[in-house]
Amino acid sequence: MKNKSGWGLNEMLVLCAILVGFLLLVVILVNRLYSNLEVLNKNAEAPGYTYATIESKLETKAKEYYKENKKTKIITTDELIKDGYLTTKQLMAKNESSPCIGYVSVEGDDFKAFISCENYETEGY
Repeated sequence: MKNKSGWGLNEMLVLCAILVGFLLLVVILVNRLYSNLEVLNKNAEAPGYTYATIESKLETKAKEYYKENKKTKIITTDELIKDGYLTTKQLMAKNESSPCIGYVSVEGDDFKAFISCENYETEGY
């Protein structure tokens, strides 16, 4: 026999179970959304440059260095950093924990940069 003055215990337990199920679903979906946003933000804010950018920057700075110091045919990143042409931050590649090292080979007016990073190395380095 049903109580006609309100809800019974069975109805209340079923309603609570449904509400808890929806609450759990919302928590899972919100957690998944925030974890996806966190991954996107980490990728967007990853410091550093591409390997091609580092090689190009190295060649450009080596040309500037060579105009003043024509005595050498091999210009290393250490020389460029020591003389203030480059910083270690400019040699950081994306997703690398340490700066790349390298050198520029000078043959006439031709400058060719070679770099070595944790996950990449220019062919012929």
